Amino acid sequence: MALTDNCDLFVAVHETGINRVLGHVIRQRPSLVNYGSPAVVQNPELLCAKVHAHPVVRQRDNPLVSIGPPLPVVLTGGAYQMEYAVQLTRAEVDVSPGTIALPGELNPHLKPQRFAVRTTLCAGLGCPPDEIVDQLPRPQRSPGRRQGDPVRILTSRLTCFCLDLFAIGGVDFIGAAGDQRLLGKLDGLEIVDLAPAELENAVECYLRFVARLGVLPRLSVPVIRFTKDLLGLATAIVEPTPEKPTVPSNPALEDDQIKVFLDLTVTPSSPGGGGGSSPPVIPGTPRPRVRTGAFDVTAAMSEPATRDTFAVVRDTFSFDTSGSADFGPFSVSYAVAAHLEDGTLDLHGDNTMRVSELDVKFDTLRLCFGIDIPEICVGGFCIIPNPFGGCLLRAPRICVFSDDPDIEFCLDIGGLITSEISMTLTPLTKYSVNPSRSPAMNDWDARDAGIPNHWQLYIDPVTLDVDLFDIADIVGDLLEAAVDAAIDTLLGPLPGWAKDLIKALLGPVIDVVRAILDFGDDLEEWLSDLLGVSLGLFDLILTAIADYLAEDHPLFEVEDPLQILPADGALIPVLLPVEFVGTRVTDDEVVVEADIGG
Repeated sequence: MALTDNCDLFVAVHETGINRVLGHVIRQRPSLVNYGSPAVVQNPELLCAKVHAHPVVRQRDNPLVSIGPPLPVVLTGGAYQMEYAVQLTRAEVDVSPGTIALPGELNPHLKPQRFAVRTTLCAGLGCPPDEIVDQLPRPQRSPGRRQGDPVRILTSRLTCFCLDLFAIGGVDFIGAAGDQRLLGKLDGLEIVDLAPAELENAVECYLRFVARLGVLPRLSVPVIRFTKDLLGLATAIVEPTPEKPTVPSNPALEDDQIKVFLDLTVTPSSPGGGGGSSPPVIPGTPRPRVRTGAFDVTAAMSEPATRDTFAVVRDTFSFDTSGSADFGPFSVSYAVAAHLEDGTLDLHGDNTMRVSELDVKFDTLRLCFGIDIPEICVGGFCIIPNPFGGCLLRAPRICVFSDDPDIEFCLDIGGLITSEISMTLTPLTKYSVNPSRSPAMNDWDARDAGIPNHWQLYIDPVTLDVDLFDIADIVGDLLEAAVDAAIDTLLGPLPGWAKDLIKALLGPVIDVVRAILDFGDDLEEWLSDLLGVSLGLFDLILTAIADYLAEDHPLFEVEDPLQILPADGALIPVLLPVEFVGTRVTDDEVVVEADIGG
């Protein structure tokens, strides 16, 4: 069964990939999961558990702990404040069918289409000994009013405890069509071994509010519908596949993965656009996978969606060029403009995509010929000889074809020639290391300097053939008529007797030009050879198409590492290292597989 049997695009994230993402977020943004009073923020050594932050967090002086509001001692009118800390020290996601042993209150076995979360929550309170409390100053009060600043009760350590916290839930799309978001839903939450039961219930109630109103909205994917530019030729619009009998759950939580089914609409890109030029592409090299087992991320595009994308890119593609060549007795210049039509795209299980009978329609194919005919002179012979030597009267001497070229004419045959292309293509991923990046730079330095590395997806041509055909017989008539008219025009100022004499000397005009051009009896073969070989029109077509499949035109580029949370003030952005990206083709779909770095 293909991944895209019931959709255009399929995306799945394995639970190991989700946990790797959580690990990167916690290490790079530790202040999201560690909270404390001012003294704890100033001295993280007071925390109940050590914070394992990424080195760049400390290099850039990012906080390890978010400062929380003071914890007042009740019934003192806010006169005293205590130090405290709250930490999330472990977070693990498990997707159905599930391997985490859940507490009995939640059902020991994870139900279908559900995820489980196991976390450890540690908290500490600064409780000094009684002798220190006895020495605290007693604030002076007036009725209804406290005098002086609050007294912070300092401590050299926190009294800590840790609780195991389990939660189960699902995932759903929310929001209006065109602006849907992927959001987690909380079904149940349980704290293990907290007594008495009423205290456990109260704490669980509070934590459910924290999860539903604070945590889950932050973890939602903000926009499911998005657009992507393809080679500047087409725009891909993606949105969720509606639920139906063949897609009973979207998203689906099964096989240790969160699966999303998407529909794809491809439209031509709008002309113009603006916005300046993109940075130059730095060609990469293939990079093998270093891990085994399930991929962290799997995405697939169905064959129908691939064909639709091909059709839009085909219908939007065009090129134009011009040039000239000199062949001794004649020269040729040309102007070419063409677009693509027809053709089929098929996927094959040998990791290739085959394009057959793709037509190149020439909107403009203007050939201008310059012919250099050897100079011919008539007349100049002696009419009345001088008996004593020399000549008393000579006939007028007339010379023609003294210029180079002597004859110039153009043929517009754009509507008469069609080229046919057949290609065998294979997807290829490469890793591009930016040469401007020094070894001393970390990923954040490179991102700040605008010189990150990239994963690149190319469509690599294995074979690329062009056949020039369908040159109508009328081309021969056009060429002969153009040459004959050009010679008649060139000889136009001459008297009739001189025209007849020159033509008699030249023989049939077209035969002479054929001899000079050396295209023999088969005009179509000669013109095909001229266009395809001498002028390199085949190469022009191949080059124009190959340019969009070449190293400086990847279909996609993804920065490595990939930003998943933007910078927030002085806080560094959270970057996700992409360890591997691979692409393969089956008989039914194009599959992209990726691993997240550790």
